[in-house]
Amino acid sequence: MKIEAEIKNIKQILVNDEKFYQIPDYQRPYSWDKDNLSDLIDDLVTAYIDDRDDNYFCGSLVLVKNQRSNRFDIIDGQQRTTTFTIISCVFRDLYFDELNAKAKDYINNSIQDKYDETNRKLKFLTSETYQIDFEETVLKGIKFENIKNIDKKFPQNKYLQNAHYLKNFIEEKKFDNELEINDFIIWFYENVVLTVITCPSEESAIQIFNVLNDRGMPLSSTDILKAKLMQKLKDNFDDRKAFQTKWEEIKDKLEYESLSLDDMLNTYLYYKIATNPKSRLDKELLLVFDKENKSALTIIHEISNFSNKYIELLTNNDKNIFCLKYLRHKIFWQSILSTALFVEYEEIDELKKILVAYYYQNWVSGATVARIKQTSFNILKLVKNKNSIKDIKDEMKANLDKYKTTKSFKEQILYLDIYGRKWDKAILLLIEYFMNDSSNPEFIPINNKLHIEHILPQTPTKYWKNIFDKEQRKTWTNALANLTLLSMRKNIQAQNYTFDEKKEAYQNKDNRITSFHLTQAILHYPIWTVVELEEREEILIKKIDEVLDLF
Repeated sequence: MKIEAEIKNIKQILVNDEKFYQIPDYQRPYSWDKDNLSDLIDDLVTAYIDDRDDNYFCGSLVLVKNQRSNRFDIIDGQQRTTTFTIISCVFRDLYFDELNAKAKDYINNSIQDKYDETNRKLKFLTSETYQIDFEETVLKGIKFENIKNIDKKFPQNKYLQNAHYLKNFIEEKKFDNELEINDFIIWFYENVVLTVITCPSEESAIQIFNVLNDRGMPLSSTDILKAKLMQKLKDNFDDRKAFQTKWEEIKDKLEYESLSLDDMLNTYLYYKIATNPKSRLDKELLLVFDKENKSALTIIHEISNFSNKYIELLTNNDKNIFCLKYLRHKIFWQSILSTALFVEYEEIDELKKILVAYYYQNWVSGATVARIKQTSFNILKLVKNKNSIKDIKDEMKANLDKYKTTKSFKEQILYLDIYGRKWDKAILLLIEYFMNDSSNPEFIPINNKLHIEHILPQTPTKYWKNIFDKEQRKTWTNALANLTLLSMRKNIQAQNYTFDEKKEAYQNKDNRITSFHLTQAILHYPIWTVVELEEREEILIKKIDEVLDLF
């Protein structure tokens, strides 16, 4: 049997009554999170709206036929295949009564055998628990609940978590874009395609997987861009040498600051097009350059100037930039502020402040990238055109108001369990930066050396139980007011001691006071009770509002 590769749509992959799949026992568990799901649904709906007659390519699927089970082992593509199956279940449990017979058949047959509903299209061999969770809470039927914190409600069941996220994302997109759901579902099965590679053995499948996921590919998009631009110079030796010298100079400057040429060029691409790229970096930029009809030397000169501004931005000792660096989706703020520097936007200091406020409100409120994407592009266009800061604030406020983001952000900050949220350290560091009046602040990386300290410990001793009753401990232990920052060494020294012993550790345990102003402020409290917690909460919330509540 030879290696076979075909482009197939989801209908051919999942609905086909002869194809059944399993995740081998050596695979890692299903791990896609809500940002992966949000990106996927956003891309699918955009492709459907913009060009529904074309196929939407969604990656690869590497398979090998398992002779014992008569199923196909998924060597690469389990995250997508599992997600597509969950989407089918969401379609079923949200819209089934609204659909025509064709859409209903697609959905049912993508979940299970047409003639045997116990024979599921997808099985997990990684753990019996995973298969049971998948079967009982998703495949048999999803009991949707109206809940705010999905992760907390279903902490151990990634499949049910993601079913709820997908429901929210699909319903939001359906409402915003007035989707005809029956048509969209049929498009999903017939026009979303993958490259399906079927291998004769597990060994050959893993080799294919390694090739597909090899980061050391012979030619990257950046390499192709460079080659195509140099081709424009044809046989002019001096111009080609000048181009090559400038390219290496750009690359060397970035590497000296531990920055990536690829990241810079992607930021430059966002500056040029101010919209979501539809294809590879090299293709997008070459299309722009062809329209501009500029010479290769003019282009490399502009890229060099932009790169210098990009470096200036990311090496600047600025509290607002430090806060932005903790965000997951860096491309938006980096492209906006690099553009602001490049076009010499006059109100850049105010722009930095409102970017921190806008993106942090969205982050803390649990918004996905799909919610901020278009607004980010709109801001980029406004900066590029040198519109006023009022225009930009109005753009942000319209987006925040539409989704009631500010209300949700304030609720989350006052939420009892701040500890353990993805942004807990970032919020404490934001307070730390803006409590410090230093004109030359230092960036504090979020790494394994930075710890969150519970002043009232998570595992209280008799000392703490005498001060706080059970209900008070439940209310305050993981709340904002009870949290502070320590280095690893100080955190180990503090442990779950009495309040006086903790203050001693913060200050004198190794003859060195903690470097965090946030923690030094605790030293002024003589005792630690609910009264002090309420006082500290008011102080911290006020500081957060000063920085983030700007709309």
